Amino acid sequence: MNIPELEALRAVAKTGSFMRAADRLGMSQPGLSRQIQRLERELGI
Repeated sequence: MNIPELEALRAVAKTGSFMRAADRLGMSQPGLSRQIQRLERELGI
């Protein structure tokens, strides 16, 4: 687990949207999805 993955999760939770979270973080939606997937794998969920 790293800081960018946690920031990605927080942005998705705050905005309620992967697209808006990606815009807020200045990244692509697929890139954001990959970060969330890595976090999910690491946490086993």
